Amino acid sequence: MMTIVAGLVFVATALGLLVFAVRERRLVSRLQGYGVHVSGTVIGAVVHDSSQHPVIAFTDKAGHHIEFTPQVAGIGLRLTVGQQVPIAYLDGQPQAARVFTARYRVLPSILSGMASLIFLGAGIAVILAFRP
Repeated sequence: MMTIVAGLVFVATALGLLVFAVRERRLVSRLQGYGVHVSGTVIGAVVHDSSQHPVIAFTDKAGHHIEFTPQVAGIGLRLTVGQQVPIAYLDGQPQAARVFTARYRVLPSILSGMASLIFLGAGIAVILAFRP
């Protein structure tokens, strides 16, 4: 019984990761089609959970100075202080801006999708292996 519960937890985690991947991909598509595109500058970094996250500043189309830290960070997503980066945000939502490089657009949804498949496979394997 406990193994079936563990398998169902794996499957539920897989579904959550899949929902995140699809949501992220839809947002990137909306930003490509309807987003406001500006240039930003990496002005520093903050440490969260022993990893560095860049702090990026830009001016929105209304002329307001905005600073933000990207939601995703990791290997292959490092930005250096002083680096110019493309930024995109939905009109009226500059606080929800995203770094709009190819890696920042693609990696979160691909990695979440791959992790979803791994969890789904593990969940199904656990459920099928320990069936009575």
